[in-house]
Amino acid sequence: MLTFTTKVSFKEYRKLLFSLTYKKPVMRALLGLSLLLILWIVFHYVGLLDLPEPTIYQYITLALIVVIQPAGIFTLIYRNYHSSNHLRETLTMNLNDEAIEITGESFLMKVYWDRMYKIVEHAKWFLIYQNNFSAIIIPKASLTSEQEIELRQILQNVTNVPTTLNKVSRM
Repeated sequence: MLTFTTKVSFKEYRKLLFSLTYKKPVMRALLGLSLLLILWIVFHYVGLLDLPEPTIYQYITLALIVVIQPAGIFTLIYRNYHSSNHLRETLTMNLNDEAIEITGESFLMKVYWDRMYKIVEHAKWFLIYQNNFSAIIIPKASLTSEQEIELRQILQNVTNVPTTLNKVSRM
């Protein structure tokens, strides 16, 4: 059995969700579109290329992608974090080959591995998804090297759940 304590700060949570959001192909396409719009506007006003003058629609689109969208995402992340006691609490996690048990300041939860949706390892996180939208977040910074190896072994033994773990552990 692996036991450890963790707490996810708002800053860590924000970084995680922004990185997950901007890894999606549609978000990368929107960022590419915004880059093209910026290049269009700059090249037009510098006179490097003979491009048509940008209209108000190009400026609105650029503002939506570069300002409004990230502000909306930030607002959703802020509301989600601050409305959830579970995210803001110090958690004690007990993991074994059968289940994960999480004890917070206001709750106790036990979930069996076969009820999980998927398990994904990122550079700084382990995400154990309960469904497509909700995940148990385990920051690697909360683990010692030995605990990370033990956690990876437990997760590798989970059957019937899609699991994506990194091939090389951190040093």
